[in-house]
Amino acid sequence: MEKRSVLPNNKLSKTRHLSENPELKGFIPDTIAESKSNLQAYLTRYRTVYVKPNNGTGGRGVIRVKIAKDGGYVYQLGKKRHEFRTYDGMYRSLKRFTSRKPHLVQKGIPLLKIKGRPFDIRIMVQRGPEGRWEHTGTIARIAHPKRIVTNYHRGGTPIELETLLASYLRPKEIPEFVTGLNNLGVRISEHLGKGYPYVTAVGVDIGLDQELKPWIIEVNTKPDPYIFKNLKDKRVFQKIIRYLILNRVEKQPTAAVPTMGDGLEGVRIP
Repeated sequence: MEKRSVLPNNKLSKTRHLSENPELKGFIPDTIAESKSNLQAYLTRYRTVYVKPNNGTGGRGVIRVKIAKDGGYVYQLGKKRHEFRTYDGMYRSLKRFTSRKPHLVQKGIPLLKIKGRPFDIRIMVQRGPEGRWEHTGTIARIAHPKRIVTNYHRGGTPIELETLLASYLRPKEIPEFVTGLNNLGVRISEHLGKGYPYVTAVGVDIGLDQELKPWIIEVNTKPDPYIFKNLKDKRVFQKIIRYLILNRVEKQPTAAVPTMGDGLEGVRIP
């Protein structure tokens, strides 16, 4: 494994590291550290952006900010919308939620929707028995009707990706398209692993725009495996858990190997 200093494990650092790879850079939405001027510049350029905690998981604290049709501003956090006539008024209100810790601003991607609800894709990639990155699972997540994030713990609905793609692709096109997404997940994880050599599992969140172009919304280095229990093929979840156990034991070679009977079903494995 390539030796390299461990980079800060936050969203901005991971985004910058991935952007070093020319093959991946075109899949990354423009992202910048949050400030009053940076947010205003991104809103002027893109009209819809997302403000996210630089550290955080599960969709907690994600805010969508938009320029309204009447020229005003609106942001949504959770299920509540806040509307303002001026940028300064909006930003003063927004700072109530962003002032305590660093945030970033990310270009808003117009995600594909099903019945008016946007969806994205979680691709699980893990180090296998020989240390190589392997794709181990893929699932889609549909946002709650009143929320802006798709996360399972924020009311998102997990669903087979192929089911959603049937509305956009011909049946014979779907397998090749999904394989391409999975391969992209592996490439992302391989490059991420060069800057984060101790990471053994990556949850890659991919959004598809109206042209079916994939965008890297986020990469998670401690992905929750339990969403994959919702797939029809139960072997996917079993393999994910098997690899999580394998990598945990390799980090702690003297530890006893846990089993499903040891209560693993209710424990999130880091």
